Amino acid sequence: MKRAGLFTYPWDFADEGVDDLVARIRGLGITRVLVASVYHAGYFLHPHNPRRKTHLLEDGVAYFHPDDKFYADSSIKPIVAKMSAEQDWFGVICERAVAAGLAVSAWNVCLHNTRLGLLHPEATIHNAYGDSYPHAMSPAHPAARAYVRAVVTDIARNYPLASVLLEAPNYRKRAHGGAWVTGHHHEREGVYLRPLEQALLDVSFNEADVEQATQAGIDVEVLRSAVRAHLDKYFDEAPMEPVGLPETLDQFRDAAPALAEYEDHFAGAEQSLLAEILEIVRPEGVKLEAGVSPSSDWVVSGGYGLSPDEMSAQLADLRRQLRPHQELNYGVRMGFNNPRPEYGFAMASEQDTCDVAAAVAESGADEILFYNYGEAPRRSVEWIRAALVRCGM
Repeated sequence: MKRAGLFTYPWDFADEGVDDLVARIRGLGITRVLVASVYHAGYFLHPHNPRRKTHLLEDGVAYFHPDDKFYADSSIKPIVAKMSAEQDWFGVICERAVAAGLAVSAWNVCLHNTRLGLLHPEATIHNAYGDSYPHAMSPAHPAARAYVRAVVTDIARNYPLASVLLEAPNYRKRAHGGAWVTGHHHEREGVYLRPLEQALLDVSFNEADVEQATQAGIDVEVLRSAVRAHLDKYFDEAPMEPVGLPETLDQFRDAAPALAEYEDHFAGAEQSLLAEILEIVRPEGVKLEAGVSPSSDWVVSGGYGLSPDEMSAQLADLRRQLRPHQELNYGVRMGFNNPRPEYGFAMASEQDTCDVAAAVAESGADEILFYNYGEAPRRSVEWIRAALVRCGM
């Protein structure tokens, strides 16, 4: 295993002192720190922060100082966080960390941004009824793509980065949360939705998606009508489940073949955006860190909630998908020492942490990524040191 990374937030450094936290991270054996450059909303518990135990984030803000020349052709522009208005915290952290021998990567949230989505609803995902999902911009929309390209160009050229890690460069779902992340928007559903209905509400009918897919020969309007007819009947029959409707996504695809073609459009929009970003970072000597894609220099994945054996199996599958030039970075989640079943396996001891790190190293990952410094318990962070020693780092 070549590297060990740690996810961090700019306020971790601001609250603890940049030099003190850099030294602490180096002392753990970490070789790379991933720092949020643009981040979404959240209301976080920080159990070992010396200044505060909870933190309500500003939504969708940048922690670096944008260079205006890169946004001349972008109608969507980053909004600087209040904490970074006077001081470029991202830049300060990069400078001090690199000087201390740590590699630095920008942990950059791309299309998941409610603040920008509310300002630019035309660029967001719209469902079959025309409702905007403000937290989710469409990878197909020209303005959303121009914004992501501009941000990546800005940080890749102006900061000493090893990589840009892209979070959310793809289509987002209607629901904002997950099993272990409470939705910041307090999503509520008074009607039970099966996985099929959830998926149909996720389908993007943004004007750019519709136009591009229609030009490619996909009958999007027939598909939209089929989606609405299905959901209308489902809602009308609630709380009973209607008889005669498809029950799974595969069954719906059989009934509406245009959905599979439309899904190919979505995949193409995502992959073409990554290819464009690769062409931006490559001349700067910066790696593109993203999911499984031909454009990724470093493929990043994670085993949050998986046991060491399950991680090993997942890593073996991921290794088979890599291209010869690609490296594999694998994230593990610290904390949750008293987990609920939906959280899955937790690294609840030093031994657990060592076992996880060993499984990641022995399965051929190039880097283990610990998620994340500010939200994990203090003891979980301290266990990193022993885990990396066990891996020979």
